[in-house]
Amino acid sequence: MTMANDMKGGKQMQETVAKNTDSIDMVNKKQFCTFRLSNRLFGVDILDVKEINHEMEFTPIFHAPKEVAGYVNIRGQIHLVLDLRLLLGFESREMDSDSCMVIFKQSIAEPFGVLVDKIGDVVEVAENEIEDHLKSSENVSSDIGSAAVVSNLIEGVCKLQDNLLVILNAKNFLNKIEVGK
Repeated sequence: MTMANDMKGGKQMQETVAKNTDSIDMVNKKQFCTFRLSNRLFGVDILDVKEINHEMEFTPIFHAPKEVAGYVNIRGQIHLVLDLRLLLGFESREMDSDSCMVIFKQSIAEPFGVLVDKIGDVVEVAENEIEDHLKSSENVSSDIGSAAVVSNLIEGVCKLQDNLLVILNAKNFLNKIEVGK
């Protein structure tokens, strides 16, 4: 009788663990720092972002690829600045009061940042709502640069309530400059 109760209790425990695992899967969420480029919504993993900075005075680097805007000194640390618009195949534009820089942590690569048109909010998205970048790149490649750029830089796409969020992989930004087109 005790053995039957143990088996029954074991089965109940397995069911409880299974239910808890299912609820954990439903709760797995990621946060993204969002920004606008060419009136489109993009985001990068919030864990990769060090800070948002409005410093817009950089030192140009002669003979650098066109995607490199220059260097900026932020509190004694020199950061390479990339023009994300050009990196994604959009046309360049003048910086304005909404423009800013997203600076990434050194764990991503050497100190660098990207210029964006306008910073957005931090958005939390369930991982199961993020579509695979290979599937989604076909849908967004006509809108954003070439398919080669898309497959390298886009990690996924997520449908928000009133927008489409294109999730970028910040770890590939510098590789794109180094490798070239």
